[in-house]
Amino acid sequence: MSDLLNRDTRRAAARTARVGTGPTPDQSRMLAAVAFKTSGLVVVIATTLVLVTLVSVNSDLTGTLGAIAGTWFAMHLVPLTIGGTSLGVAPLLPTLIIGWSVARTVHRAVDPDTDRRMVRWVFAASLAGPLAVTAIALAVAGDASTVIGLSSPNALAAFSWVAGVHAAASGTGLILARWDSLVLRRGVPEWVRALVAPFVRALSILVAGGAAVVLLALLASWETAGALVESGRDVVGMLGLTALSVLYLPNVLIGALAVATGSTAGFGDASVSLFATTGGPLPPLPILAVLPEGPAQTIWVVMLAVPIGAGLLLGRDCAIRSADIQVAASSVWVVAAAAGVLAALFGYAAGGSLGTFGTVEVTVWSFGLLTFAWLAVAGTISAAIVVWRRAEPEAEPEHDEPASTVVPAAEVAIEAAPAAEPKDGPDVEDVVEAEVVDELPAEPAQEPVAEPAVDADTDEPLDAEIVAPPGDTDGPAR
Repeated sequence: MSDLLNRDTRRAAARTARVGTGPTPDQSRMLAAVAFKTSGLVVVIATTLVLVTLVSVNSDLTGTLGAIAGTWFAMHLVPLTIGGTSLGVAPLLPTLIIGWSVARTVHRAVDPDTDRRMVRWVFAASLAGPLAVTAIALAVAGDASTVIGLSSPNALAAFSWVAGVHAAASGTGLILARWDSLVLRRGVPEWVRALVAPFVRALSILVAGGAAVVLLALLASWETAGALVESGRDVVGMLGLTALSVLYLPNVLIGALAVATGSTAGFGDASVSLFATTGGPLPPLPILAVLPEGPAQTIWVVMLAVPIGAGLLLGRDCAIRSADIQVAASSVWVVAAAAGVLAALFGYAAGGSLGTFGTVEVTVWSFGLLTFAWLAVAGTISAAIVVWRRAEPEAEPEHDEPASTVVPAAEVAIEAAPAAEPKDGPDVEDVVEAEVVDELPAEPAQEPVAEPAVDADTDEPLDAEIVAPPGDTDGPAR
């Protein structure tokens, strides 16, 4: 009987354990939001853009679903083929916005106290939703290929790009949400925590420098940009060209940053570097007015201030966190290597094929290597200077201490005698003044007359006090 009871107890415990491994209803709703919130918003926005575009050009709605699927692929940097023309360079701005939305959603779904099982579910959900939408988009694009010129992209490339974008964004959100837990419970090394702030600051300076280069180049060629905008003829065309320029702005910024580091940015046959330019045909996109129309100028070397300035500030930040020059230099090189890898990845993502115009690209290997080199060299020099200047004030007190112990003693010994003379002088002067003003020598001549009268004949003090001394006008004391 006891064996039967024990068997029933074990079965109930196993059943409870199996039930407990699944998510609760609240967790299921949260996982569904993580999976489809951002993807649903992207589909809605893509549908709106496609419908507005088709209606504005007075086109029928044939192939609308295929256009929506193509927009989904373009937002995830998936290469497309439209009408036999390859389109591999996609705007980075929508991709960055999608990544920010995914990271924000994942960040809100977890906290430092979330267990590992739930974290794995959240990460899996952040990939499952976009991959499901990608599968549907591949099927729709395959059906639409018979109606419009859109060819279904390579399935492996589509799943890889979508998974890569969402995995990177989801991983960033999880790290930000569980940073305290990773630091305290997982024992993240101190040097890793110390390098996060310098890394972010160095990247911010590089991005700000690239944006400044693009802005100055656009202002210098403002007339050309205006002419390209007017080439859209009507309002819809001009708005479309302006919107495309804004969407491709991050791509242009990465190209400008590559040129600022000494690498080369190419647009088909045209190419630009710090020391040479090559002309070629370009599409009428207003943002491309930043490309120079003439040969390279000597003043362009000033753009090297962007990576050098980032390296100098990186070295200062690393030296402030460590007084050891070896530790500071090692920190600089680690951050520079990470920044170089990230620059190479973004340089690759910003390029691609553009049909008859050729390939839009930056020289990826040189962009990453030069970014690493400038940050490492300038940062090491800056770190060495900061460490040396911080160590210099500590050596000065060791020089001054012997002098401060000997010199004051000698000065005190020398100045002791002069300090005593002024002290005696005022006392002598006061005594002399007292003798001159009070004229004490005149009183002893009269007092001997009164003192014998008091002490001569009697001991009674009354008889002596009655007689007043000569010259006393006040009379006897009462």
